[in-house]
Amino acid sequence: MNLVFIAVGVLFLFLGRKLFWLFVALTGFLIGMYFAPQVLINQPQSVILVIALMVGFLGVLLTTLLQKLAVGLAGFAAGGYITYSLLQIVAVNPGEFQWMVILAGAIIGALLAGSMFAWALVLITAAAGAALITQGLDIGNPISAIIFTGLFIFGMIVQIKIKAKE
Repeated sequence: MNLVFIAVGVLFLFLGRKLFWLFVALTGFLIGMYFAPQVLINQPQSVILVIALMVGFLGVLLTTLLQKLAVGLAGFAAGGYITYSLLQIVAVNPGEFQWMVILAGAIIGALLAGSMFAWALVLITAAAGAALITQGLDIGNPISAIIFTGLFIFGMIVQIKIKAKE
């Protein structure tokens, strides 16, 4: 069980649209935590953490300076991550074309984030939150697909109700 993934997932699931700058920062941080060990092989965990924090900070900086670009990039990153997670959950292996499937998901995420800002944030953050929580729980495939779907729907309902009150 990964408590960091679960905690970030809960934030994304329920408050992603409302705190989109946090969504962008945490997405950058998670990308840094995932890719830094692959790029910087044999580096201590402290170096990986600093790189991840820098990527997250860059996300916040982009959010304040270039909001639409930052949302598009966050949608791109989240769309790719959601697609990757769904491939794992449903146990589909597209083989050598996996990167193309993930890229297509990333592009769809960016397009959604750019064209329907508020609704895209609800959709993307609820899906990213559900994926992070499901991955953090580390459960088998049939059950994780059910949990993902339930969390995704619940997260969307909560965020839509919060949006309606505003």
